[in-house]
Amino acid sequence: MRISLVQYAPVWEDRAASRAKLAELLRRDSSADWIVLPEMALSGFTMDRAAASWDRADFDFFSELARERAAWVSVGGVEGAYNTAFAFDPDGAVACRYRKRHLFSYAAEQGAYEPGEPRATNPGRYDLGGLRVAQAVCYDLRFSYEFWDAAPSTEAYCVIAAWGAARAEQWSALLKARAIENQAFVIGVNRVGDEPRASYSGGSAIYGPRGEAVLECGAAEGVFSADIDPREVAAWRAAFPALKDRRP
Repeated sequence: MRISLVQYAPVWEDRAASRAKLAELLRRDSSADWIVLPEMALSGFTMDRAAASWDRADFDFFSELARERAAWVSVGGVEGAYNTAFAFDPDGAVACRYRKRHLFSYAAEQGAYEPGEPRATNPGRYDLGGLRVAQAVCYDLRFSYEFWDAAPSTEAYCVIAAWGAARAEQWSALLKARAIENQAFVIGVNRVGDEPRASYSGGSAIYGPRGEAVLECGAAEGVFSADIDPREVAAWRAAFPALKDRRP
């Protein structure tokens, strides 16, 4: 399976301009089975809900992208009162909506958005033709319990983010830790560029089930791709069966 990570700087609070920028960036990449973009990918990490909330044109843009490429597309936006990750299937339908569970109080996110429901009613799960994915958004990454329960039925965790440059080392360390402790692929996509209150340094990456680096994107804007084999998860879990030793 080929995965493309879109590491870029959205145009601040201008979703139409961000769509145009993404269309140009993605023109260079047409071979992916799965395209992954950051949290609030069209507006930046704004607490202005009106500026971030998707309209029909936003949904249509990603639906058409998925259909044209016959690919899955995972991307962050805002719907209603929720910071949301959407997964579009190759037919352009929204196959999954996951509402961010842990709001970033350091940036007063809880003043603008509501936390997502518990995983029982907000599972964030989808299946990419045999690759079972569990979704997370940015700050969720710090809370390992969100990942543990899903591990037995998950081959890949998808973490989309607007993770500040001041904590870049923590981003990389936590992505790798989640891969190691859950023996699964972790796909982390962060943005780059500056906003009025934050700067971002990318660091998007794919880590394998042993914690090995499959792809590390550095700090440049662009589309970065790598191939993974979902069978590696089952093989490593069989060779080193750590999950069965967990104690609830």
